[in-house]
Amino acid sequence: MSSGPPVELVVASFDDPIVTGLRAGRPRPATPRPGMEEASAAGPPTTDAGMVFLVARESGAAVGCAGLRRLGEDTAEVERLYVRPAYRGLGISRLLLAGVEDLARRRGYTVARLEAGDLRTAGLYASNGYVRIAPFGRHPARSVCFEKSLCTKDTEPA
Repeated sequence: MSSGPPVELVVASFDDPIVTGLRAGRPRPATPRPGMEEASAAGPPTTDAGMVFLVARESGAAVGCAGLRRLGEDTAEVERLYVRPAYRGLGISRLLLAGVEDLARRRGYTVARLEAGDLRTAGLYASNGYVRIAPFGRHPARSVCFEKSLCTKDTEPA
């Protein structure tokens, strides 16, 4: 991390202005995935209504975010991990990933899954305890997906 002001993590909804500002600056994929279209003038797509975001802020300005979506009773998906280009290489992605995992644990999830939309991020996930799995849910067969147990010694069944 830089020697500047500390980064704080805050929870926000999909339609919170702090999140919409980050989405506006994020490059769009060449071919959007079904059900993942960006918000239109009418508002966010209904598929994102239940998503919650963890936003990294420095001096009050949003510098990155990570989304968390419920997949099942005990499983959540980490989505849209993004850090503004000027803030990359400072450990903010790792901070967001750890923070969104903690948020998932607090909400009762024991498993986190994700799709590595960019193969350059696969190393980040593997180095944080994620293991490669077959594509799941709405992700196409060519997707590179990962999973991690969120159980700690304190949360594992006896």
